[in-house]
Amino acid sequence: MGKTMKNSCKKILVELRKNARESITNISKKTGIPTSTVFLKIKDCEENVVRKHTTLIDYAKLGFNHWQKTAIKLSDFQNRDFEKFLLAHPNVNSVYQINTGYDYLVETVHENVKEYMNFKKEMESQFRIEEKQEFQIINDLKRENFMTTIEEP
Repeated sequence: MGKTMKNSCKKILVELRKNARESITNISKKTGIPTSTVFLKIKDCEENVVRKHTTLIDYAKLGFNHWQKTAIKLSDFQNRDFEKFLLAHPNVNSVYQINTGYDYLVETVHENVKEYMNFKKEMESQFRIEEKQEFQIINDLKRENFMTTIEEP
């Protein structure tokens, strides 16, 4: 499992990945690690490996019925401005720099296709996009599930 990490840290991270709101007492019970140690290790993880605690949302239940991932290749070096645009846009959920012929993978969430088309028009009017490949997410089968179990040696 990646870099070498003490088994106690792995156990705690697995429990946090399952439920970041789990109490320290319950994590202690589930892992067999003393409560004080769990507390200290969580603090250490928050300083070193945990980027942020977040909530996974069912977008459709909030009225956001168009969830899209788009691979984008820019036609020239406008990366900084393009990144600023994406990072500031309220419909952009995630942005990744990628390879294999594209520059970015952009995840956006919209109420409907029309709202997505407006976003796309805005993006294409400001930046020269050489190529893009669009993928509408139909169903969320598995998300944020890595490191939710301990692999036994």
